[in-house]
Amino acid sequence: MLLKRRHVALLAGLACMTAAFGVNFAAGALFPFLAAEHGWSTAALGAVAGLNTALTGLLQPLVGRALDAWGARRVLLIGMSLLVAAQLLLSVTSQLWQFVLAYGVLGAAGFAASSTPPVSALVSRWFPRRKASALTVITAGINLGQLLVVPAAAFLAGAEGVPTSYTFLGAGAAVLVIPLLLATPTEPPVPSAPSAPAKATSAAARSGSLTLTITFGLHALSLYMVMLALPQYAIDHGTAPAASGNLAALAAAASLAAMIATGVLLRRAAPRSLLYALHALRTLALLLLAFAPGPALVLAGTVLFGLSSFATIPLTVAALTEKTPASRLGRSMARAWLVHQTAAALGVAAGGAVHAWTGSYTPLLAGIAAAPLLALVLLLRSRTADSDAGAGAGATTQPVPTHTSDTSVPDLPTSLTTKGMS
Repeated sequence: MLLKRRHVALLAGLACMTAAFGVNFAAGALFPFLAAEHGWSTAALGAVAGLNTALTGLLQPLVGRALDAWGARRVLLIGMSLLVAAQLLLSVTSQLWQFVLAYGVLGAAGFAASSTPPVSALVSRWFPRRKASALTVITAGINLGQLLVVPAAAFLAGAEGVPTSYTFLGAGAAVLVIPLLLATPTEPPVPSAPSAPAKATSAAARSGSLTLTITFGLHALSLYMVMLALPQYAIDHGTAPAASGNLAALAAAASLAAMIATGVLLRRAAPRSLLYALHALRTLALLLLAFAPGPALVLAGTVLFGLSSFATIPLTVAALTEKTPASRLGRSMARAWLVHQTAAALGVAAGGAVHAWTGSYTPLLAGIAAAPLLALVLLLRSRTADSDAGAGAGATTQPVPTHTSDTSVPDLPTSLTTKGMS
């Protein structure tokens, strides 16, 4: 029975991610229709998108506290309800200030409380021993949203108008996702937090957490900037505007393939080991996109970028929360996601500014390749520091008696038993 309850929670998490990110990415696809229908400038729409992204990040500490106090299921129900309300309000919006409130404010609040942090908290509590694999499954919802929701929203906007598209987004989430959340059982009881660790161990844990948080921000700096820039990048390289979305779709398909592969590889490798490969792959992808002399290398760079894009998220979250008590999951993830969203907003703003100034993404792509490279270096240095600390601790630790009346072996979490294999 417990296995079935876990699977209901996993399915609800996947549905939340598909709906939340589908709605979020659909906003950009609907901007040209809004500009044509209402006469709103691209700069104005971009500013509202920046407000949405920034507010999503600023709300993360509040969402984190709510997760620890109320549980992930309740927070997700509130967040998805706000997201549905925002889409339905957008279907009757005709003034820019109304758009700011519905999309920039209400939509941001709904997305903050219905996307990765609360969904990660939900599945982490149901799958404590297979956390990384479960997070990989729900993060695939990001790509499903890109591949399923965004094209449908754009098609409806062109065929029936923007109000119909927003109604579809809101009604779809209300009918398909909220009932699943209502059917999801309450999370398992949260065990009390363990006693405080030794001072040296606590310092090492804080250092490792800080490194992962910084690399999470470096990951976000290039991720959303490139994803949003791919259509214009394709046009700059001679692609017809009508087909400019194909590169983004190709990147999304490659990302979904990477999610599936990551789930398989996690049976043999620790999350950190896969993170090394993904950051290295992202560096190569950005350099290829920056200096690609022809269509073949543009496609290769796009595929490599897709493979190294969203798969980084569940691996980083799993590594960050590996030793975090379940009672503090929300607050622990909130700090990382605040950094993530802030870096994402900076990357998006920088992408638009550099392209407007130079007429090309080449300088930015070449420069931003330093971000995943720095993330890789920081992770490798952190691993070396952890190894040195472990060796030092082993030299001073008293031997543990081998004779004991209790011969049972505790069932360790998978993430801990595989860590030594990295």
